Amino acid sequence: MMRKLAQFISVVTHPIFLPTWMFLIFMATGLCELALIREDICLAIVFATTFVMPALSLLLLKKIKIIKSITMERREDRFIPLFVMVIFLYATSRFFNGIITLGLYNFYLICNMLLCVVVFWINIYWKISMHGIGWGALSATLFIMTTVLADIFLPYFIISILASGVVGSARLYLKSHSASQVYAGFAVGFMFVVIMYSILL
Repeated sequence: MMRKLAQFISVVTHPIFLPTWMFLIFMATGLCELALIREDICLAIVFATTFVMPALSLLLLKKIKIIKSITMERREDRFIPLFVMVIFLYATSRFFNGIITLGLYNFYLICNMLLCVVVFWINIYWKISMHGIGWGALSATLFIMTTVLADIFLPYFIISILASGVVGSARLYLKSHSASQVYAGFAVGFMFVVIMYSILL
């Protein structure tokens, strides 16, 4: 029972879902209301380009036996999917580039794209937690939004920290990572976004 729960948590909190979760937060807090394009159309585009298309790509890679598992538990299975994710994140960020009110969301996408490159190089030597990096990046973005924009984002930041702990515990329970891989993943994701914000914005 606990193993199935941990597997469920790992799936629904997978980094491939996080751009969609983040956009839903933007919608919930009203940041999308001033955009020139309807928010439901933007959400559909985010979901299609950061989840549906990458997921279909993973299934194709699995079918033609380039990767052994869509869960990418082996380091060797991560390289091509990371490259594919960079392409889709770049395409999505280009779409949002001209929408001024979604500048922070575009920043989040760019950080995720660059983090895929970081993971690619780390993965050559060490199996760092992609879940940890993804949730670290999301938490850092919400931290920035809380400190720069308004306290309305504080509950979302707190929830993201708690969720990160749950996700990390699930990954450890499944023995998918060591504690150091999970902690390092979160730290890399969080610090990378904070550093990028100080440089770019």
